[in-house]
Amino acid sequence: MKVFIVVDMEGATGVVHPDQLMPEGRGYAAAQRWLTGDVNAVIRGILRAEPSSDIIVGDGHGIMRNVLLDELHHSAQLVMGPARSANKPLCQCEGIDGTFDLGMMVGFHTRAGTEGGLLAHTFVGSTICNMFLNGRVVGEAEVDAAILGSFGVGVGLIVGNSDLEKEIGEWHARCPFVSTKRTLGPTAAICRPPSYTAPLIEDAAARAVLQHRREPFLPYTVNGPVVLAVELYRREMADKAASSIAGIAREGERTISATGDTAAKAFGTIWQAITRAQDEAPVWLS
Repeated sequence: MKVFIVVDMEGATGVVHPDQLMPEGRGYAAAQRWLTGDVNAVIRGILRAEPSSDIIVGDGHGIMRNVLLDELHHSAQLVMGPARSANKPLCQCEGIDGTFDLGMMVGFHTRAGTEGGLLAHTFVGSTICNMFLNGRVVGEAEVDAAILGSFGVGVGLIVGNSDLEKEIGEWHARCPFVSTKRTLGPTAAICRPPSYTAPLIEDAAARAVLQHRREPFLPYTVNGPVVLAVELYRREMADKAASSIAGIAREGERTISATGDTAAKAFGTIWQAITRAQDEAPVWLS
């Protein structure tokens, strides 16, 4: 079985605060270890159920060099490198293709605007106010599922903050979910140690593979044409994005959109625009 694991960081074990999310933060090194531990737990579960599995891990948070390669399970390969559109037009999902059987997500969080959501945002918290998929407000997990679905790949497990479970239920009621912590607010949660969360994640990953054998997880498909729209925080951001990227439409003073035959194609265009919308290149693009 070939499995693609999409990785974010805010929903990893023990991560509750922005100072854990970027290299300059005092809690970043510990968060890297915990995130890598969650990823390894998923890998162990996959291999327990299907020892010959081919596993690709896509590091998709911030600078996209968070998972510790020298601590990663030796059976997996890691997609690393910044999220410039020339490098990663599919951002967190770069590396996915139609040869994969199953997708899983680790370290995920709720979308921008979630009341009391732990570290809630959508892709770029300083830039994106809301993201819409064919008119519906969506978060990163749903967008990534739609990208995987563009290649015929279903999602069999999502691991993240407890408040994410309700959001997932809006679009994938059948998807198994493991909570790494119980959300209390935007920067606080009741956390279990890795020694507790790792076995839960491993068992869930193993069950997902076995379940996929019996009754495959269907791809999350969006009927085309697919329109991805982004409401930005400032008009100047929309001006910059719309004027510099072909295929971007202006939907309002602060909103831009891209249309494609699949979610992956629409996302590839809108991601170019999002990266161009920055006043100056942020550290996560370098």
